[in-house]
Amino acid sequence: MRHPKLTFMQAAEMRREPPSAVRAAHIVSIADGFQLLAKLVNESGDWTLTSPGGIADTFPDLGRLQAFATTVLGGQPLPVVVHPANQSPVQHLIA
Repeated sequence: MRHPKLTFMQAAEMRREPPSAVRAAHIVSIADGFQLLAKLVNESGDWTLTSPGGIADTFPDLGRLQAFATTVLGGQPLPVVVHPANQSPVQHLIA
């Protein structure tokens, strides 16, 4: 079975890594959707999951992003950090 690679971006740098390179991940809400941020093996800082080719890094549908991430990253639900307007971030675990 072929192991697909995921595309990640940090500033202007892009990388393609297998899902096994993800040490930790969480989803954050932003003004126009959701982003999956990951810590990669042997890298510092968060890397943002993008669509293939780095075309988009924001996903409009939380449910679909969660389903994709859960399937690709080993079946564990990811923490979701929601930023309500004018409030500090609140962390939720979406199962």
